[in-house]
Amino acid sequence: MKKLVLVLALAFAGIFTANAQVWVGGGLGASIQKDYTNLSIAPEVGYAINNQWQVALGVGYGFTQTKTDVLGETITNTTNTLALQPYVRYVAASIEKFSLFFDLCGDFGLLDDARDYAVTVQPGIAWMATEHWTAAFRFGKVGYDHNFYGTDGFLLNADLAAPQIRLYYNF
Repeated sequence: MKKLVLVLALAFAGIFTANAQVWVGGGLGASIQKDYTNLSIAPEVGYAINNQWQVALGVGYGFTQTKTDVLGETITNTTNTLALQPYVRYVAASIEKFSLFFDLCGDFGLLDDARDYAVTVQPGIAWMATEHWTAAFRFGKVGYDHNFYGTDGFLLNADLAAPQIRLYYNF
C-alpha cells in the first residue's frame, strides 16, 4: 500500500510540473445532532486529460461520535476513518457552464478498516462559476461495497436530499 501511495504521489508531482489543467479542492461535511456527530474533510487533486476524461486522487478523513443512553448511563462510541479515494471522471455532456458527469470511484480504508473498500459509480453535475472556480455536486452512488459504507455486497444509495458538494480551484 505504501508503494502505491508513493507511485501516485510521484505521478501527481509530475502532473504539477507539466503545463496542464490541474485542480485542487475537495469537500467538508458536518452533521451535528443531539446524540450524533459526524465531521469529514476530503481534500483532492486532479488532472483533466481532455474535455471528457479527468483523474483525481483524494484522501478522506471522517470523525463520528454517537451517544447512547443505557440504563441511565451515557455510552459514547467514537470512530475515526481515513481513506484513499481515487476516481476517474467521464464528462457525458456540457451546456455552457454546466456539465453532467459520472465518477468511477474507489474508496480504500487505511486505518483499522484497512480491509474495507468500495467501488462505485457516482453521477453528478458540475458548475464552472468562474474561469478558476468549479462546484461539483454528486447525487447518490451505485456499486460494490465491502464494509466501507457499512454493507457487504451491492450498494445503491440515491439520497438526493444530501448531495456531496465539492469545490475546486482550477490552475
